[in-house]
Amino acid sequence: MSFTIYRAGPVLDLIGKYEGRSDYDTVWNGIPISMRPDKLTANTVAQVMQWQAWWRSKGLASTAAGKYQIISTTLKDIVSQMRFDTSRKFDAATQDTMACHLLTGRGFQRFLDGKIDSDDMAIGLAKEWASLPVPHDMQGASRKIKAGQSYYAGDGLNAAHASIAEVKQALAIARERYQTGSGPVPAPAAPAKSSSIATVIIAIAAALVAYLGLTS
Repeated sequence: MSFTIYRAGPVLDLIGKYEGRSDYDTVWNGIPISMRPDKLTANTVAQVMQWQAWWRSKGLASTAAGKYQIISTTLKDIVSQMRFDTSRKFDAATQDTMACHLLTGRGFQRFLDGKIDSDDMAIGLAKEWASLPVPHDMQGASRKIKAGQSYYAGDGLNAAHASIAEVKQALAIARERYQTGSGPVPAPAAPAKSSSIATVIIAIAAALVAYLGLTS
């Protein structure tokens, strides 16, 4: 059984909260307002890739875009690996789909299936999203780091903002949703409406029955 966006929701929400302030239209803060699109989600994936290439040409330190702060090299990899249609809008649905692809690449399905533990999954998340912390002391991307720090601590750009407890809680809820098969409850179907003609016929019949009953 593959995971759904709903079952990954607690983890996606946590990532989005600390990466992109839960905003699908956000870009890295260091990009000047004059160099940002008016509305990121109104752009196609191809257009976002063009924006990112332009930002890189201007020497900006990051090209992170969207709720999950996907950088240019990562976006190119996603498009290639998923054979993604770049004419699609870089909207919420697209960004969620891409984030799930990144989760899968970091072992999320294996975590849900109990093949790796939450610490291993937390490290995978920290390697993909710099705002999430590593769960214990370890070697980071460029130096030894402490539990709670970003995997990329020391690069002068990234720092962890979520807590280890938040990551563990989100992972636990996601696994529970997956194991119990829980999901959104569909809304009950609206009762069928009788046509106006049928309604009139029924009303006339009822009135006739009442009249005959009174005159018998």
